[in-house]
Amino acid sequence: MSNVYVYERGAVLGYRENRLIINYSEDDFKSIPIENIENIILFGGIQVSTACMQQMLAKGVHLTWLSKTGSYFGRLESTSFINIDRQRLQFRKSDDEKFSLEISKQFIRGKVTNQRTILMRANKMLKNPELEDIILRMSVYSKKIGEAKTIEELMGMEGFLAKMYYQGVNFMIDKEYSFKQRTKRPPKDPFNAVLSFGYTLLHYEIFTLVVSKGLNPYASFLHSDRHKHPALCSDLMEEWRPMLIDSLAIALLNNNKIKKENFEYNKENGGVYLDKEGCKKFIAEFEKRLRQEVGYVKEVPYKMSFRRIIEYQIMQLIKAIEEDNPNLYSSILIR
Repeated sequence: MSNVYVYERGAVLGYRENRLIINYSEDDFKSIPIENIENIILFGGIQVSTACMQQMLAKGVHLTWLSKTGSYFGRLESTSFINIDRQRLQFRKSDDEKFSLEISKQFIRGKVTNQRTILMRANKMLKNPELEDIILRMSVYSKKIGEAKTIEELMGMEGFLAKMYYQGVNFMIDKEYSFKQRTKRPPKDPFNAVLSFGYTLLHYEIFTLVVSKGLNPYASFLHSDRHKHPALCSDLMEEWRPMLIDSLAIALLNNNKIKKENFEYNKENGGVYLDKEGCKKFIAEFEKRLRQEVGYVKEVPYKMSFRRIIEYQIMQLIKAIEEDNPNLYSSILIR
């Protein structure tokens, strides 16, 4: 099962004989068996028939609406996955400061370790002394993560390490796409535009899996509660950012798969965004990466796709919550 992305403006989604029908024009359509679909992501002005919505709800297929630049509008989802007992426990553990701090340390350790691995992989070829220094400083400073006494202190450490990491990334990316810092809402340069788009896709990939396991996507441990923000998804995506989005963004730009002409510039807010063609290119490669099978889970004696490993990660979190033991959660680390 996988995601279906629809970004052709004016497309209409319908349903017929257990198949999703995507009508692009009177003579142009696509037909997909419902059993093959886990999530449908719609960009911009896409219409969905009532019959299609009803069938998606009945089959447990989620629909997510995004703007053409990737901003989130909302979701249509079935209530069949709700597990109220699990959510009550999740809320209690989210309010438990000790539990939240310890499991948040796991999230951040995983993120920072994977960031360093991305930099080390690149520097095997680059052999850049400045990048080597950044890797060393990250290694030394990251040892302080275990000493954090509060979530606020932990987030301060994460922010400091993130600045070092992005300084290192700038050595890895083609000079044509060099950037000063991570910017968002809006992204201010092409590299940040690709990152922001990728993080949005990853966020709602995790959202779908979180909901399917009966958790509440808004009750978090690391990130602060914020109106309308699925903060638990932000928690869980931390360790995935470097391996699933950052490395992909760097590869697509360095290999000229996404080109200069694939960006649009908004004069009003100074933002830079992927155009429709750029979005299609990124989505194709992102889906390919999610389906890639790897052996990163020590406890499992066979390879799994990244999509299934994210699901495994969420089940680890559930076990940690239900057994009141944050040490039962361990980050997924790349090699």
